Amino acid sequence: MPIETQEAVAPEAAVPKRWKWFRGRSFLVISIGAHLLFALGAGYLVVSKYSAARKLTFNAGAKSPNPSERALQHRVQMQHKRETAPPPVPKRVLTTGVAKVQLPAMPSMPGEHPEPAQPKMAAAGGAGFAAPGSAGSLGGTGTGAQINFFGIRDKSSSVVIMIDVSDSMFSRTGDAESGKLVKHGQEQSFQAVRAEAIRLIESLGPNVNFGIVRWAGGAYSWKSELVAATDENKKAAIAHIQDDIDMKKARPKKGRPGGTRHDYALEQAFLLKPETIYMLTDGNATASQPKGGGLRPIPAEELFKVTDAGQKALTKRAKLHIIYYLNGTERPEEKQMLMSLAARNSGQFRQVTAPGRKG
Repeated sequence: MPIETQEAVAPEAAVPKRWKWFRGRSFLVISIGAHLLFALGAGYLVVSKYSAARKLTFNAGAKSPNPSERALQHRVQMQHKRETAPPPVPKRVLTTGVAKVQLPAMPSMPGEHPEPAQPKMAAAGGAGFAAPGSAGSLGGTGTGAQINFFGIRDKSSSVVIMIDVSDSMFSRTGDAESGKLVKHGQEQSFQAVRAEAIRLIESLGPNVNFGIVRWAGGAYSWKSELVAATDENKKAAIAHIQDDIDMKKARPKKGRPGGTRHDYALEQAFLLKPETIYMLTDGNATASQPKGGGLRPIPAEELFKVTDAGQKALTKRAKLHIIYYLNGTERPEEKQMLMSLAARNSGQFRQVTAPGRKG
């Protein structure tokens, strides 16, 4: 029987026990964990120490489509602009001279210089007439106390009220017919004019001087000079307005042709030397012709000459405010003349419709 031969197999080299743990699963887990901890620590160190100290800036370029990123860019750019912008320099007044532009006076506060209630009157175009204290024409470039006549407000220490009492002021509203009054006193439509003038007088303080001029064929001043608005003078002025501001109370003076003499009235007003003049008229400026030649219109240029001469006699130019009292058919040429007269004398113009207007 054959003898089986057996090959000798070399045994595997024995592995020392102290290195076996490197090749185990536990070592792999521990190694991975250690690397992760190291990476996290290094990342935190870089972010906290270096990135936090770095200033965020953006260079101009295409806008990001991401809204939140655009918002962040905008905040960073605004912060950079605020940090680099020079400090604001406050504006300072470098002159003590008088300004060329003058501001209107501030409206009176409630409780200051109270004004009585205003009767309603129709303004041109059918709108309601503005009461005192409402939005009306504003002057207010003078000094002194607040004044108001037919919605034209101003501030002045001396004022003259001019009131046209020609026949047309009464006949066109039904107060007169065929040259004779058919209504008298407070029953007249013209009483609205008296009431407005009385309100102005009542509102004046004793530190304000005032005067009154009425005219038709002649021009008459209530007093030869301005008077202080004391209680006694105001009472006398109110009586004058109620009794003497009426039709046929301004007849032509001897040696001077009649008509509706705006020129005579303006002469009288400027002779009183006020700061402010209120002129109320229906616009019908005429002069009588010699030898019964009828009436002729007074050209605007003649009125301009009168006011120019009156202004030259004053130490300070007066303001001429004009109220076009529309009591009949509107006449564009008369309206234009009155507007030009006011503008030429630094005044305001206002058109109001008279109660009882015909036309």
